[in-house]
Amino acid sequence: MDTNSFSSLFSPRSIAFVGVSKDVRKWGFIILNNIIRGQFQGSIYPVNPKEKEVLGLKVYPSVSEIPKPVDLAVIVVPPPAVSGVVAECVAKGIKSGIVITAGFAELGGEGRRLQEEMVKIARGGGMRLVGPNCLGVLSMDVNMHVIMPSIHPMRGSLAIISQSGNVVSSSIARGNRWGIGFSRCISSGNEADLHCEDFLEFLEEDHETKVIMAYVEGFRDGRRFFNIAKRVAKRKPIVMIKAGTTEAGAQAAKSHTAALSGSDSACDAMCKQAGIIRVQNIDDMFNIGAALLHQPLPRGRRVGIITAGGGWGVLASDACAKAGLDVVRLSDETIRELNEILPAWWNRGNPVDLVTGFQRGGLRNCINTLLRSRQVDGVIVLGAGFRAVTERLSRHPEAESHVSSDFTSNPMVIDDIATFREIPTLMSRYGKPIVLASDSAAMAEVGWESGPFKVLRDMEIMCYPLPDQAAEVLASLARYSEYLGR
Repeated sequence: MDTNSFSSLFSPRSIAFVGVSKDVRKWGFIILNNIIRGQFQGSIYPVNPKEKEVLGLKVYPSVSEIPKPVDLAVIVVPPPAVSGVVAECVAKGIKSGIVITAGFAELGGEGRRLQEEMVKIARGGGMRLVGPNCLGVLSMDVNMHVIMPSIHPMRGSLAIISQSGNVVSSSIARGNRWGIGFSRCISSGNEADLHCEDFLEFLEEDHETKVIMAYVEGFRDGRRFFNIAKRVAKRKPIVMIKAGTTEAGAQAAKSHTAALSGSDSACDAMCKQAGIIRVQNIDDMFNIGAALLHQPLPRGRRVGIITAGGGWGVLASDACAKAGLDVVRLSDETIRELNEILPAWWNRGNPVDLVTGFQRGGLRNCINTLLRSRQVDGVIVLGAGFRAVTERLSRHPEAESHVSSDFTSNPMVIDDIATFREIPTLMSRYGKPIVLASDSAAMAEVGWESGPFKVLRDMEIMCYPLPDQAAEVLASLARYSEYLGR
């Protein structure tokens, strides 16, 4: 795919929307409304021979009657009509198209024939297509929200390529919860023309993107994907779900996007050789992708754990060991330093169990001490932020006259906020990651507008709800660091 085609797809100056509708229940209305609400910076030309005006925009009878040049076509018409629309777009000189319409190769038979015909016409005229059977494309630098659900991400540096539309929307929802924005969201659908590896090539050079996530059901050209992904992974991390790993999943993938899943063990080997971080679910994909945006890569697998409760420390130790991390024995020097911070009854081991030693400044000083240790490559902090949630939840209407309604006035909550604010500085100073987990994160809606979790959200740093998620994130950072080192 040449530079002009990528530019017309991701940074179009104008969009022809073919299949616009006045029916608020149809995608021809919903997607156009999303484009307008997203404040697209270019011109929009709706097309439908039966309409004169939709959502305040003049509607044209056909693509050929649009009076000005068009960069991108969005096509939402029934399957038998798509090839004719693509031919019109080719004649108009349109370089890129997004085919939202489903009912093609995923159904086999006539659907497959229509898909092949559509691609033949497009390629013969120098036009490239996303889809069909896709959710759409988001390109945040030009406010382009060509997407079916009315969900809008914040602008950021995370990109996703996905054959599944709802994996895209699920990822955006997670990003909106934690304040983590996206650069590009690409729902590739059946990948009749453009494939995942084509989008990897674009994102490799895309200045808006730092980390790439991918959901793949099958490879159209496994060798080409491998070669491109191996090159891209040396510059930008790729976190990927390869679905269809079971017989049931493979059958579902075939009827979903007409994908052929292939050997799972071969895919696993390919990912390791290419430096792709392979994960099994959406949570891990997003958690690791978000961590790679701001976390430094550890130099090794040695981990120090700080916990506000013994049970979570045990669970984290098990999870770290299973993930291939080394829960190291702390040096005598590090223990002496911690003795100066913690009460006499602390456990003097790793994990560092704070128990009731959660005094002001204590957590921040413990993190600093472990990061300074030459035996530790990264730190997992468990249970932080619970004081803010506890303080907020403990507010009772009858007590409001006696206790300040601003829960952040509590000195211990202020201390948590100060600790969280210093995390980027500490990571930068020592070049080591700090991964957070706290079940308070699951209750953090009470503190999004103020308090420590808002501080994390503003810095695009996640706090995972479970210790095993934190362990998997740190282990993935370590494996990617080792790949780059090799």
